[in-house]
Amino acid sequence: MATGTLGIALTGLAAAQAGIRTTEHNISNINTAGFRRQEVDYSARKPEFAAGALFGTGVGVSTVRNLYSQFQDSQVLLDQAQLSRSEAYAAQASQIDTLAGNANSGLTSALDAFFSATQTVATDPTSNAARQVMLSSGRNLASRFNTLSSALDDIRVDTNREVASTVARINTYASQIGQLGGNIARAEAMAGGQPANDLRDQRDQLVSELNKLINVVPVQQGDGTFSLFIGNGQPLVRGSGVTKMSSVVDPTRPEFDVPALDQAGGNTLTLTTSMVTGGKLGGLLAVRDAVLQPAMQELDRLALVFSAQFNAQHGSGFDKLGTAGTDFFTAATTLSQFVQPAAQTGNTGNQVFTAAITDYTEIQASDYELSYDGASYTLTRLSDGASSPAAAVATINGVSQGFTLTAGAGTAQAGDRWLIRPSHGASGTVSTLLSDPNRVAASSSSAGSPGDNANALLLADLQTLSTAINGTDTFSSAYAQLISRTATLASEADINVAAYETLTSQARVAQQSISGVNLDEEAANLIRFQQAYQASAKAMQVASSLFDELIGMLR
Repeated sequence: MATGTLGIALTGLAAAQAGIRTTEHNISNINTAGFRRQEVDYSARKPEFAAGALFGTGVGVSTVRNLYSQFQDSQVLLDQAQLSRSEAYAAQASQIDTLAGNANSGLTSALDAFFSATQTVATDPTSNAARQVMLSSGRNLASRFNTLSSALDDIRVDTNREVASTVARINTYASQIGQLGGNIARAEAMAGGQPANDLRDQRDQLVSELNKLINVVPVQQGDGTFSLFIGNGQPLVRGSGVTKMSSVVDPTRPEFDVPALDQAGGNTLTLTTSMVTGGKLGGLLAVRDAVLQPAMQELDRLALVFSAQFNAQHGSGFDKLGTAGTDFFTAATTLSQFVQPAAQTGNTGNQVFTAAITDYTEIQASDYELSYDGASYTLTRLSDGASSPAAAVATINGVSQGFTLTAGAGTAQAGDRWLIRPSHGASGTVSTLLSDPNRVAASSSSAGSPGDNANALLLADLQTLSTAINGTDTFSSAYAQLISRTATLASEADINVAAYETLTSQARVAQQSISGVNLDEEAANLIRFQQAYQASAKAMQVASSLFDELIGMLR
């Protein structure tokens, strides 16, 4: 009995020591990112039958487990992914909003100044000074178009760089997670299936960091392997295997880069905005689609339509010398050079199409894709995805898009696509063509020059022409809508940031209430295990004394 008692006391010492060791481990890792509080699971050892009864044989350590809630961890990942997305979105949306709405970089003041100068010419058509001011205001307006276009393009370039940089960081984290997956599998195999808690915490912390870049779904498989999925269920990490990501050119928007998953055979799977809904990468793609690209396209359309209509009216008048007016700004045919359908990479046919703009007031702030499925052609407006069967006069749901399509030589094959960009790049290339104030066509007839101001009045009236843009807006109101839309999206993004900051903070508090280390609790545990250790030591002392008495009796 003394020997059995000694053994039981020894198991108690080992159990208390395991508790003390685990508690000290918790305390020392209180500042370790991603560390989850650990706890020893105890179980009674198999009893022994003696003297007609079953007697306990002490305590054993079943395992050391980390404490966590899968639900709370998933909630933190979800909220953090949306917070990171909102922060990336808000940063760029605010930048674009500032550019468009600022008096020094926006178009509003330049448009007003130009039409004011045009009205001054109409008031005094013989004044070369007034004509010179009109030319200067025109140059300033064109320069403002160029500057704003360049600034938006700089944001586009930065976005592409950020996408590439984010993809590189995703690859780094995924590789580290894959390596840890292999290390965890080997460690747990060597430990007879016991969990490698610290390695698992390191892996999950890397998952948390990765989730800030792209929303991921972690899955613990039945065989113990760990997987990470992105997009619509595409695997990024499976066990120790990792699928590499890359940054590629967007097939429908060649000036933008998009993330893609590298696949077998050298193929890539492009990840769209609908597939990447969280993390910094999701925010970059979302702000590009919802704010940056629409702003660029609306600015390009405004430059094209404004130039086309002002040139058309200016060309119908006569200058101070009685000569027919010429283009005041860059010709619309030059500004719309990308309207010609461009065959896309991967086309197997050689069909050629040509396009011609027929009504600038109907031009939309969008690119188009013409596709062939082997039997028929479809025209899709890329800004909203609306599509209709292609015809000679381009229409979407029966509404003319302002241009026509003509099939030329060649034959199309199923899957062939063509990109049509009616106003692409117009705001960056528009400029004034006149430098001589005498060439301003203020008169409506050669005989009435230079005192006739009829055409100058018509030029000034373009400022309030309510059907100038898309048949419903003036130039100023169209630009005001651009500003309003951008400002609204920027404001919504700021609201989302504040909301997800609160949600993420609350989710982390709930998570830490389970997984976090509490020094007061750990101090209490130390006292408890210390007392258990002392009690077991006392039991050993008693067992030893009994054993000594038994030996003494046999001498």
